[in-house]
Amino acid sequence: DGYPMAQKGEAARAFGAAFMASMVGGVFGAVVLFVSLPVLRPIVLSFGSAEFLMLVIWGLSAVGVLTGRAPLKGVIAALIGVLISTVGVDDKTAIERFSFGGTYLWDGVSIVLVGLGLFAVPEMIALAVRRTAVAEGEALGTGVMEGVKDVFRHWWLVIRCSVIGVWVGVLPGLGSTVADWFAYAHAVQTEKNNETFGTGDVRGVIAPESSNNAKEGGALIPTIAFGIPGSTSLAIMLAAFIAVGISPGGEMLSDKLYYTMAMVWVLVIANIIAALLSLGASGWFAKVSLMPFYLIVPITLVLCVSSSFAAHYTLADLATFLVFSVVGYFMKLFGWPRPPLLVAVVLGSQLERYLWLSQARYGWGFLTHTGVVLIMALIVVTLVVPLWRNRRRPRARRQMGEEAPDDTPAMRLWGSLFTLFLGGVLVMALVIALDWPLRSAMVIYWLAGLGIPLALCQIWLDVAPLRLSGSGPLWRTLAAPLASEGGRRTRAIFWWMAGLVAGVLLAGFHATLPVFVIAYVRVYGGGWRAAVGLALFAEAFLVVAFDMLITVLWPTPYLLQLVGISY
Repeated sequence: DGYPMAQKGEAARAFGAAFMASMVGGVFGAVVLFVSLPVLRPIVLSFGSAEFLMLVIWGLSAVGVLTGRAPLKGVIAALIGVLISTVGVDDKTAIERFSFGGTYLWDGVSIVLVGLGLFAVPEMIALAVRRTAVAEGEALGTGVMEGVKDVFRHWWLVIRCSVIGVWVGVLPGLGSTVADWFAYAHAVQTEKNNETFGTGDVRGVIAPESSNNAKEGGALIPTIAFGIPGSTSLAIMLAAFIAVGISPGGEMLSDKLYYTMAMVWVLVIANIIAALLSLGASGWFAKVSLMPFYLIVPITLVLCVSSSFAAHYTLADLATFLVFSVVGYFMKLFGWPRPPLLVAVVLGSQLERYLWLSQARYGWGFLTHTGVVLIMALIVVTLVVPLWRNRRRPRARRQMGEEAPDDTPAMRLWGSLFTLFLGGVLVMALVIALDWPLRSAMVIYWLAGLGIPLALCQIWLDVAPLRLSGSGPLWRTLAAPLASEGGRRTRAIFWWMAGLVAGVLLAGFHATLPVFVIAYVRVYGGGWRAAVGLALFAEAFLVVAFDMLITVLWPTPYLLQLVGISY
């Protein structure tokens, strides 16, 4: 919702709401950490693999159901996300799944590449096609303090979502992505007048921001009480504790309680300082929404390409990044919700692991456990209540965080071809999995068994109405979008992206990124001062972040390899 708010000229208000909600959520999480350690310990210990499995399914269902007019697309996107999470060496059988004979995919697909490709690049493509600033007007509208006031206007939503964040943090391994979307799903399902979510509703900013920082306080609970890190960052902190002789567990709640209290105060003070600094700079942040596209697009693409390389420091990351960028753009273009796919990638491995553990320990009898039955009831409520509430206004809701797709016959046909492609991916995965042991292939069988029929149903929903449209020959219908001005601009930005990646491969990052920025700014109307200044910023980013802080060993460009030079 923050990006649609920026498009309306309310970027400052969105920042104000986000930073204040983050501060309140973070402080709330610290308070919960202080008062709840003795209470939550027995509850957390009562959760086994079966209960964690149902929590993962609950998270997927909570996000997948918020798909507006296209519930099938949301479910298929989630299934594709789980499929992506299966890439790599299976920890149960050591089978290489979808590695295609190489070693690059042994560790799976980086969530960084999925996130950048699905969300960052499609928005830049859309901005390059529109060729305007992010904000549709020339003014910023209401300011930062209006966003701060919004947080206190919706104080009950802040409290509820902070509780969700704490609870997700308490459960090891679920992660911040799940906390955000749990909170967003809760807000959409419980708030009145929820038709505006995804279109620039400030409540859609407040809910995930409250949950995100509150999660840290919750994640400290299993870290301190059981020595089980609640997140990746806390796993590093746990290792630091052990390195200096601090052993998490009962001692942290008794003899060394002062360590725990210190962390509570650090959480409170850090959240307040961060929020105040961010609120002070919000006005400057908001002005970015008024910058012309020819400044935003090239520097964002440069940051995305360099960040994607930082996933594994290999050029293969660029290819993966481009694949997800194309998929993300087509999902945006054809009205597919992207959050279910991202969340499913995060939760997919846990879904498979907990399913296998539960079945191995209890057989299918785990489905009758009390905790499983209770969470299953919550899942049913999560799925049924939104559909029941929206049954009288089926066309009012939009896709979660998506623009309304172009509903012309041509775009419906292209959308059905994209759905056919996703169905083909599931078919290919099924064929490959037939050679695997059952324990490795079982999840693929389930994904294909559900996804292929759903994809066919979605294709029928897209194509069936076209028989009465009288839109002319099929080839002419398909060619219409390609010949339009939007089609030409889309091809242009894809060529720019291809040139950027090709330049990196041929000449290297340091030579290509500044040249790309200067060329893009100058071609689309920017002055030399802006072009050179932005190029210098891009080069400084590479030098400071990669050469000085990380000390990256850059791959030798192909042009230098041709002349026998390597470094």
